[in-house]
Amino acid sequence: MRQKSGMLGRFFRRPTVIVYLTLLGALAAACLLAPFLSPFDSAFMDISLKFAPPSSVHPLGTDYLGRDILSRVLWGGRNTMGYAVLVTFFSAMIGTGIGMVSGWIGGWADEAITKASDVLRAFPSIVLVLIIVSVLEIGIQSVCLAMLITRWIWYARVARNLTRTELTRTSIMASRLAGSRWTKLLFRHILPAILPQMLAVLSIDFGSTLLAISGYSFLGLGILAPLPEWGAMINDGRNYMEHPGMMFWPGLCVLLVVIAVNLLGDCLRDALEENRT
Repeated sequence: MRQKSGMLGRFFRRPTVIVYLTLLGALAAACLLAPFLSPFDSAFMDISLKFAPPSSVHPLGTDYLGRDILSRVLWGGRNTMGYAVLVTFFSAMIGTGIGMVSGWIGGWADEAITKASDVLRAFPSIVLVLIIVSVLEIGIQSVCLAMLITRWIWYARVARNLTRTELTRTSIMASRLAGSRWTKLLFRHILPAILPQMLAVLSIDFGSTLLAISGYSFLGLGILAPLPEWGAMINDGRNYMEHPGMMFWPGLCVLLVVIAVNLLGDCLRDALEENRT
């Protein structure tokens, strides 16, 4: 526990970590409070005000339908970040659980789970997502389900390897010989030990998940109009390059979130490496 506290202390003492966390917190809070912060309803249209420049009424201007860009960025962030959180959380939970059980059991079960994950990894994730979406229907629910089916693998592989490593520790071996229940060993000893590493994987994977959700919406497979979403907003703006605000603001939000979570993951990984040494 003392080593973990020291690792977390080194992590949070980094000035860059505070900056990244503040940036993420501000963006998440703004999107979460969209019903109170957005000047207009995200679907409200006024064609007479299309492509209006930034003003006190429309701080970021309006799009080709006269919709307030700031309102759509805030509401779009709720969708983009919200679904990214859901997919990342359930992928991590399912993958970590399967990986820990696989590493604990070993033998044929471990080999079967490893082979199954290898088969899924052999196919590009975007191909599997497109196949699943085509079988189901176009929409964010189908995209999230398809991503969940393909993204748990990374967590399972990492958790499995870490669990196998933890099983070689003297304290764990002694507890097994003493007859401790496997659930107690997994959830009270092994899970806390591998949790920092899994959080590092989760923070980096969150950025790629958010990019994927935005990308699928950009292609017209995710969140559909008139609901706002950062990727879909970028797609709307590509036909009006002479009005860059339509693409710039949602694109900037995606960029900031992805950079922040990836750098946080790098900082956490560095703190883990320092803790080992």
